[in-house]
Amino acid sequence: MSDRLETSLARARLKTPMNPMGMGLITYLMAGDPDSETTLRRLTGLGEVGVDILELGVPFSDPIADGSVIQSAGLRALQQGINLKKVLNLVARFRKENQDTPLLLMSYLNPLLHYGYDRFLNDAFTAGVDGLILPDLPWRESTPFRQRAYELLQDRLAFIPMIAQTSRPNHIHDLAQEQKGFVYVLSRNGITGGDAEIPLQTLQFIHSLQTVLSTPCYVGFGIQSSAQVHKLSQACQGVIVGSALVKKFAELDSRPLPEQELRCREQDIYTWIGSLRKTPVKEDIACE
Repeated sequence: MSDRLETSLARARLKTPMNPMGMGLITYLMAGDPDSETTLRRLTGLGEVGVDILELGVPFSDPIADGSVIQSAGLRALQQGINLKKVLNLVARFRKENQDTPLLLMSYLNPLLHYGYDRFLNDAFTAGVDGLILPDLPWRESTPFRQRAYELLQDRLAFIPMIAQTSRPNHIHDLAQEQKGFVYVLSRNGITGGDAEIPLQTLQFIHSLQTVLSTPCYVGFGIQSSAQVHKLSQACQGVIVGSALVKKFAELDSRPLPEQELRCREQDIYTWIGSLRKTPVKEDIACE
């Protein structure tokens, strides 16, 4: 695991005026939606407002874990001609502006294999990627890929496992051996998006993971309100905000706004993101 990721995970647990609950915050954007320049600006903006870890999606034509919001974002990116090589170029450009905020790629396996696995690992590390989330590659089956990554890069590229409430006990047992990174816990079964109510059953499941796992648990799928974050703070170390953020930016992009007003509205969205772990969300923020 990179020093950048390790430092951010530790810092995210500190209670501060900006983060009174001591909850880590990860945000997701689709690379190339609506275009590379806008993605770069928004990655930079999210890093500047204190997001702990950035997650950048690699567009793919058959995204089995994505809901309609992220599927649409991926389609828009593919229509822009975005591919894995361009995503890595985007990461490299981001690293010229931000050396501190960890960045994870969320990708399906097919683009990596098409690119060439060894080539991808080396290029991703060189660009400044800190870790990978691969929804269609189960942890046990990922062993050869993780071993190859270790041979090439040692521990400098983290593999982030996903756990659902339907995960088998042996899958969770395998993850108990991991000492670095974090675990991506699904707030509910199914695809991304929607509104997760965080029922008692989910909280109990996350609590049960804490007795087995030594790595932090970050909860995603449907996270979009400070009430959810407050509730989850009783059970986990952080949250992942994806579809709700992608949807807000997509709604903004659908409006023919002058450049100055567009930037102002983007700042409103950054303010909303920051509010998730400290104050009730204000849905309608006026842009003066």
